[in-house]
Amino acid sequence: MLNDPIRLVLTDESDSKDIWRHGSASAFRLNCEFSPGAPAGGSVDAWNLGRLDILDGRFAHLSLAPLADRGDTWLYLKLVTQGAMHIEQGRQARRIGPGEIVLVESSRPYRQSFDEPTGLIALRFPASALKERGLRHDLRNFITPDMSTADARAIGDLVASIAAQRGATSANMRCRQGDQLLDLIDLLIDDPAALMRARSGDATLFRAKRFIAQNLRSPDLTVSLIASAVCVSDTHLSRLFRAEGESVMRYVWESRLVLAADILKRNDKGRVQISDIAYRCGFSTASHFSRAFRERYGVSPREALAADGCEAATWFGAAGTHI
Repeated sequence: MLNDPIRLVLTDESDSKDIWRHGSASAFRLNCEFSPGAPAGGSVDAWNLGRLDILDGRFAHLSLAPLADRGDTWLYLKLVTQGAMHIEQGRQARRIGPGEIVLVESSRPYRQSFDEPTGLIALRFPASALKERGLRHDLRNFITPDMSTADARAIGDLVASIAAQRGATSANMRCRQGDQLLDLIDLLIDDPAALMRARSGDATLFRAKRFIAQNLRSPDLTVSLIASAVCVSDTHLSRLFRAEGESVMRYVWESRLVLAADILKRNDKGRVQISDIAYRCGFSTASHFSRAFRERYGVSPREALAADGCEAATWFGAAGTHI
């Protein structure tokens, strides 16, 4: 993944093409070949969205192909915003026009060519990011979603909207945007077995924990509610959590206490009520919250709130909490 934003620009300078080739290879693992014509004016801006990289580029009179890489397999979502891109993989070949999307996997050789000035937004992410979600991640050939559907158009609009922000949002915001995009990828992949794969144990646990994190503040969070949200039985969900050495509700309470510890550590002393933290973390009463917190960390919430940074880090670190 990209650690820092990257910008490449093609100019009329004599060494511009060499700089572009080097940047394409080192940053994106892509081999660039120029064709007759004037590629000057081409540009690439790229930045990180958590587990994804996003690229906003302008290309003309060149082609790109993935370099051989023994590392992680990458998947790409490419949205053409203007002009056209020609893509070839195996026996498939297609022209991708404005508003169209193509998904392609780097482990199988492919080539994308730009014979005219073309705008392209691309997402790059490891195949493992889909695998752990129980989603299809081993594309045999490139996929072109049906852009006449409202879902596909909405995803395209979302990708374009995030690209327009140019990476100006916070790292936390970009990470959440990346997770949201990963969760939507399966809507673009036509795979009738996707729902069956999505019910694999690891994927079910992933979705259950995500649902818990999203609803942690609700006091009505129960095993039945969580199981229903991920489309499995209470018994099956409990079995999956037991395989990790804990019960569903123990995981819920532990997550709530971690959230509470984080709030206490980050809030200004005297500006927050313990009862407010209790309710924000899904506890029905402040007394229940205080008992559970003391049992977990060995101090009361009020003592933790009054502690200085080093003392708090010692308490929370000793209890195995990462905040």
